[in-house]
Amino acid sequence: MAIRKESSDNFYAGINTLARKHKFPGSVMFELTYKCNFRCIHCYVAPDRRKKELTTAQVVSILNQLKTAGSFHIGFTGGEPFLREDIFDILDYAKNCGFRISILTNGTLINKGAAKRIASLGTSLNRVDISVLGATKKTFERITGRTGSFECVMKAVKSLKKEGVDAQIKTTLLSLNKNELMDIKKLAERQGCFFRYGPSLTRKADGNRAPLRYQVEPDEICRIKGLLTGDRDAANKEAFLELKPKAAGRRELFRCGAGQFEVTINPYGEMNFCPQIHYPEYNILKSSFNGCWKKLKKLVSKIEIPRKYQCNACGLASFCHWCPAKAWALKKDFFTCDEESRKMALAEAGFNRGMP
Repeated sequence: MAIRKESSDNFYAGINTLARKHKFPGSVMFELTYKCNFRCIHCYVAPDRRKKELTTAQVVSILNQLKTAGSFHIGFTGGEPFLREDIFDILDYAKNCGFRISILTNGTLINKGAAKRIASLGTSLNRVDISVLGATKKTFERITGRTGSFECVMKAVKSLKKEGVDAQIKTTLLSLNKNELMDIKKLAERQGCFFRYGPSLTRKADGNRAPLRYQVEPDEICRIKGLLTGDRDAANKEAFLELKPKAAGRRELFRCGAGQFEVTINPYGEMNFCPQIHYPEYNILKSSFNGCWKKLKKLVSKIEIPRKYQCNACGLASFCHWCPAKAWALKKDFFTCDEESRKMALAEAGFNRGMP
């Protein structure tokens, strides 16, 4: 009897709860390649061209180790994962291992045949995330740097939906597409897709600030957020988020679970905290996944929050989207407050000018 998708969703939600409680690597982000056929202006990826990417056999070996370690969800991403000629061999193997699979892609290489192959993953497939960075061809291709990419992505979305695949259209808010965000959301709704957007940018993994040139100002982000949620006055309400002493402070560094029940593997077979923190780069090929995971958990447990850690007593902490990845890109530590996050927190707290 076929498993209903709703049943499998509930099952994996339960496992996720166990992973959080017992701190095993339940969820893994697997970056299969840093190669990409887009040249997005805001991309944070900074490949190390001195290193070789994993072979099919090496990917399979790591998947076997993940299965033994108790991992249940794998997000395959890049770069662009469909640039790998062995992508469907990898996806099929992951399915046979019993993993819950998510795919993060730009969609350009998903034709009708590829959509059928993806659909064949059945209830093993969580969803396919497709980046749609503009509602018009002009804006989309100005951001991606590839002529013809808009039509390719729209065809991919339609092909996936025709095959009954759960797809999510996600976008990143940029100065170039801020006036099209509502139209991107409507596009997702017309296609029967989930919609998600990210309001902030980050430096490249090597610290390069280039992507930040396209960051939207905090007050504008709040205005757009209000439009998306149907609350047009959200950015102007002083009570939008209330500053209370008892709500001050951030009590934990890695709210996302990085290094506790979530982990990232890069295309070179190295274990990192997350796709934006290229550290500590524990080499799984020279050791083992379990060996590296134990080292990573130990590393996290030994991180001591310094006295200078501003988030501990900050009244904006409850409203702030800062995370250690931003500190890492800025200072190669896990504690530094970046100006962009602070400005955004101030805006969300209902303040529109200055720094306290």
